[in-house]
This record gives sequence, C-alpha cells and structure tokens, in this order.
Amino acid sequence: MSWPVFDWRSLLERVGGRLLYRALRHREGRSYVWLRLTSSAPLFQDYGTTSMNRYPRLFAFVREALTDCASPRLLSFGCSTGEEVLSLRQYFPHADITGLDIHPGHIARCLQQQQGQPDPGMRFRVAGDTAAEATATYDAIFCLAVMRRGDLARHRGECCDHLIRFQDFDAQLEDFARCLRPGGFLVLRHANFRLRDARAARWFDPVLRVPTPARADTPLFGPDNRRLAKQGDDEAVFRRRSSPHVFGSGSGIQ
Repeated sequence: MSWPVFDWRSLLERVGGRLLYRALRHREGRSYVWLRLTSSAPLFQDYGTTSMNRYPRLFAFVREALTDCASPRLLSFGCSTGEEVLSLRQYFPHADITGLDIHPGHIARCLQQQQGQPDPGMRFRVAGDTAAEATATYDAIFCLAVMRRGDLARHRGECCDHLIRFQDFDAQLEDFARCLRPGGFLVLRHANFRLRDARAARWFDPVLRVPTPARADTPLFGPDNRRLAKQGDDEAVFRRRSSPHVFGSGSGIQ
C-alpha cells in the first residue's frame, strides 16, 4: 500500500511560506492558514495587531466632519479584537458602530469583552467583506492597516499577487462605495494599493492628506500587482460623491 505524497509546493503557493511557517509555530497562524484556504472572502491582513486610539488625527477629523450627524453609523472593517471600535466610541459617544473581522477568534474576544461592558450601539460580526451590509447605510467606514500583507515588508520581488491581489482590493472598495451614503467618509490607511488606481476612485474625493514617506513595511503596488516606482501615499480620508466622476460611468453602483 502506498501513501499519497503531500504536495507542499502547492500549499506554499496557496498560503505563502511565511504564513505556513507561522502556522507551524502559533495557533493564530494556523487560524489564518485555515482562513486562507477556506474563506470565500479574500484574506487581506493576516496579523491581528491593534491597540487603542492608533489614529487620533483621522478619528478627530471624521468626528469634526460629522458634527451635524447626531447618531452617525460607523463601520470598522477588520476590527481585530475590538480596540478600534472602543476607540471610536470615545470619539463618537452616540454612534451606532459595527465591527467586522474575518477571524472568528477575534470576534469571539470582542463579544466576550462586550458581555462585561454592554453597549447596545456596538455590534460585532464575523465577515471578510461587506457583501451583507445594506446599501448607503454608513456615514463613515474605517479601513486601517487592513488591505495589506505583513509578509510584503520582507518581500523584495516586483509582484505581490502571490499574497494579495489588486483585483480583490478593487472589488472591496467598490463595495465600500455601495455601503456609504453620499457625503459619507472612507478612511483608508496603510494599504498595499492606492484608492486612486481603483475603479471606486470615481466615487470619492480626497479630503484629508497626511504626509507619509515611503514605508518599507507597506510597499505600494499598482493595478497590475507590480511594485510602483513611486512609493508613499498621503491620501487618507475620502468623501463619497453623490454621483461618479464622468470618466467612471457604467459601474452599476447607485
């Protein structure tokens, strides 16, 4: 009787060498490998690194922009273990806040913490995309250090699509545009791609720029998944237009 030969090369191609190495050493790494292999949604960030109030300038800017909105609806996309949602509550005491994360273990921790401090205006769900969210429902979406892969900090090659693909980024930004009400805000930072290169750019105007030098830990790639010659992107907050730029007609988003 002969045993089947395990195809390590195929597994490496599907999950990446460093993620597989982490899987052999850490429980969270094994969880991310499983998600990479089984999730119908793309796996973007594969680390749950987070902390309280990581982006005070961005949070304060959106708070000021939404001053006239008594009870804003906010989405933290890739909320990890909930620190971003808790930070947003400090800036927006009357907001309705949703946290989504692809990792079930992270959401379990959020729900466990919430049992000790109930907040009826705060909810958490397991999700790797926004497909289940209602159209034009949010006043602001925060996507911070989510559309990136940590392994690319050590990657010296020209292409990134073995770890993260522009087409997945592009599709998710299209759905962010669907989920935001006209005049709502998208806060996008520390991604491996630029919003200006995506189809969804026709729906957004940049309203806050934060001077940002090239970051070795978050290299930038273009629509062809190839490393951009010019690194660094200072566009941080975008306002959703009520109608698309003329050059972007025919998308189907209303």
